[in-house]
Amino acid sequence: MEAIIKHLKRDERGVSNVIVVMLSLPLIVVIVANVVLWSYQMNQFDWERMQENLEIVDVARMTNSSARFTFQNNGSLTSHLVSLWVNNSTHHQRYDVNIFVNSGDRMYYIRGDISLPNKPYTVKVVTERGNTAVFASH
Repeated sequence: MEAIIKHLKRDERGVSNVIVVMLSLPLIVVIVANVVLWSYQMNQFDWERMQENLEIVDVARMTNSSARFTFQNNGSLTSHLVSLWVNNSTHHQRYDVNIFVNSGDRMYYIRGDISLPNKPYTVKVVTERGNTAVFASH
């Protein structure tokens, strides 16, 4: 045993390499675990995004300054609508919305501050997951 201790004292370079490896191992494990966790979360997000299937069924003018939008969620997850666009060749307007449409549900959304432009126009809605649905008037 004394011979081993004397040998280790003489060869300090070998001991320092072992110490460096022992200290580096936890750091490598933490980095690899974070990469694996991030990859799992991205796969989960992509899967959820593919399950979302939203449709704008109808857009109707209620009065001169209000409109009714009909949304249908044909997907298997609840959709959170965050943005609504109304566009034609001269009118481009974005509106913030906060609408939740459950799976399989149809929702009517009336907005008193949206004046629909002359036809033809398009209405686009954007979900929290980044999916879009578009309605084109004729």
